[in-house]
Amino acid sequence: MKIIKLITLVLLSSNLAWAQKPTVLKRPKLIVGIVVDQMRYDYLFKYFNKYSETGFKRLLNEGFNFSNTFYNYVPTYTAPGHASIYTGTTPAVNGIISNEWYSRIRGKSMYCVGDTTVKPVGTTSISGKMSPKNLLSTTITDELRLHTNFKSKVIAIALKDRGAILPGGHTANAAYWHDPYLNKWISSTYYMDSLPQWVQVYNAMKRPDELLSTPWQTLLPITSYTESTTDDNRYESTYKNELRPVFPHRVDTLRNSDQELIRRTPAGNVYTKEFALAALKGEELGRSEGTDFLAISFSSPDYIGHQFGINSIEVEDNYLRLDKDLSDLIDHLNINYGKSNYLLFLTADHGAALNVDFCDDHDLPGGRYKAVVEDSLKKYLNLLHGDGNWVLDANSHQIYLNRSLASEKQVEICVLQNEVATYLLNFPEFAFAMTACELNKQILRDGLASFLQKGFNPQASGDVSIVLNPAWMEWGRPGTTHGAAYSYDTHVPWIMYGWNVNAGSTHTKVAIEDIAPTICNFLNIGYPSGTTGTSRLYEINK
Repeated sequence: MKIIKLITLVLLSSNLAWAQKPTVLKRPKLIVGIVVDQMRYDYLFKYFNKYSETGFKRLLNEGFNFSNTFYNYVPTYTAPGHASIYTGTTPAVNGIISNEWYSRIRGKSMYCVGDTTVKPVGTTSISGKMSPKNLLSTTITDELRLHTNFKSKVIAIALKDRGAILPGGHTANAAYWHDPYLNKWISSTYYMDSLPQWVQVYNAMKRPDELLSTPWQTLLPITSYTESTTDDNRYESTYKNELRPVFPHRVDTLRNSDQELIRRTPAGNVYTKEFALAALKGEELGRSEGTDFLAISFSSPDYIGHQFGINSIEVEDNYLRLDKDLSDLIDHLNINYGKSNYLLFLTADHGAALNVDFCDDHDLPGGRYKAVVEDSLKKYLNLLHGDGNWVLDANSHQIYLNRSLASEKQVEICVLQNEVATYLLNFPEFAFAMTACELNKQILRDGLASFLQKGFNPQASGDVSIVLNPAWMEWGRPGTTHGAAYSYDTHVPWIMYGWNVNAGSTHTKVAIEDIAPTICNFLNIGYPSGTTGTSRLYEINK
């Protein structure tokens, strides 16, 4: 009995001491979210031997690598990618079904972040009329701001407006993007009335002029780029006024003929990195008591990939140079904050496909979706139901039908949708098609149907949603594109690094929508309002 009483007394004393000792919930001083626009997962290892020890290799060796991260919807484009990363859900919930889509209310196409109710800041061009108003869910960044009663700062940066605005969410202190007309960083009145002094100072430096003042040469001797096809080939596009798509690219003489040239060279990554470093200092991010968030999207890899294709020396050189930019950024964070005081994650908004002509030359499957399919569909519907403007808008992913005409001619809309879906599957480019009537039933699907379901939003999507066959694309020129449901477009990096992250990896298959709840669990904050993903924090803490 004496022993039992003694144990009880010790336990009571211990519990009392624990109860009296205040516990402090710790969070990192800074979150840095990095999205690389158009980065396939295999780029991490295709060029691995040429990367420095302090860029991608440092993230892989010292961070935690989710090697089996996939997008689980179509189409895989920039806007839905960024939205899904930061909302923890797919276009079916967050509403960003593409970069642009047909609006039945407006009777024309609408842009994902276009907003005529706001005014440009830092410019007078239409480039500044942007906001996150079309995003239907909150984001990681919103939840951080809400949790800290808006004390945390959120700054989002990208050359593309959608690459900054969607990660910044609805409550960002600022989102900045590139105006090609002025070659400056701008914003909109959604965030501010005028650019802060530090932004004005950076813009006044006219860095694009300096960065494009010399030709784009390869970082290494061009003969060492053995992972890529030869420099002069028919799979690549030239810059405007360039005769052949070969090194050296004389961007110094081409810059006056192309307003977007800074975006379409590795100089765009340097420009973005430098501005991100200026934001850290100018906004004093990570210097307050709370946790701040810097969202960075590197847009230039997408422009370069589209123009030159995934097997080009240009893409390889871009990634070797981006590796150096990441090294600079991480070095700065480690020196000025300490690795244990910030949390960084790196991922991508989509991958990219092989060039169709390359596939032809190497007896690989693939092809180009042609507009003749749409013309054929229109003629078919005229034969079935009489002449009329049956198709309001169409592309390789969505068909929008004229519902008013169907009602007028007493054609039941679900019947019309099914006729279109059935007809399209007669063409070799299409693997699968589903109607809005079927997708609206909210029955959980498998396979390609699940990709369509997670990319379908009743208010924004078309009457028929389509999946192309592997390696088929809506692309009429050299280079490449993306948007498919297959691994070349859906398999992307996801690496965690820094605060409370131990080195390691997992091959467990995870979805892109898992990133947001994982970050929120790291911070012990609420999930974004539309979250359908699963936290993977336990994988890191195993």
